Amino acid sequence: MKVVKAVVFDLDGLLVDSEPVWFKVRAKMFQRFGMVWTDDDQKALMGRNTKSWIDYVESKLEGKLSRVEVVNETLEGMVRNYETHKVRVMPGAGHALDYCTERFTLGLASGSPQVLIDAALSANGWAKYFSRILSSDDVPHGKPSPDVYLEVMRRMEVSPAESVVVEDSGSGILAGKAAGAAVIAVPNEQLMPPKETLEAADTIISSLEELPSTIEKFIAQSELLPQRGSIFQPGAPPPDHNP
Repeated sequence: MKVVKAVVFDLDGLLVDSEPVWFKVRAKMFQRFGMVWTDDDQKALMGRNTKSWIDYVESKLEGKLSRVEVVNETLEGMVRNYETHKVRVMPGAGHALDYCTERFTLGLASGSPQVLIDAALSANGWAKYFSRILSSDDVPHGKPSPDVYLEVMRRMEVSPAESVVVEDSGSGILAGKAAGAAVIAVPNEQLMPPKETLEAADTIISSLEELPSTIEKFIAQSELLPQRGSIFQPGAPPPDHNP
């Protein structure tokens, strides 16, 4: 049987319901100038690294704020929301982390800057779960490039073939698959990835509440009836997907 040693989690939209808070902070910034931040704008930035979203926001504001002002206003707003516990924990997140940490080595690979990763983990007492934590800001390219997943797995001393990625965003799903890992998708209903992107995942669940039973089901299926592309398929890594 193929051995899975590691589970690597995304953060925003997966463990914490931060996307509505990101939306609120950005929308407030745009409202000051009589401009509108849309759901499509928000979806375009899901999973992206800091440079990507700064470039996008700065361009859309058409010079009304400097790059430094965009960064400071956004990050200060997000940190305040974490510190005052206004960022909701996603259903099943705590149980999923408890379940996985007893069985696998855990990593965190997020598009957020380190200051927001730290704020989220501190607010929820989650730092203890992860052997390695990495921001996409610390690798050459953000998601959907596989860089952040490949680097966090390297630091965890596991191969992609031994790893499972848990993601909510389209860019994250593609990043995990491009890294060569199996991917469990937990899509956000309000910001649903395209159908063809979801189909790249090895399986799709509606909530982290389903993650423990999903992993147990894969283990049982691998013992009884291995299937091509199964997360626990003996003898072969999951099929490659090139975004």
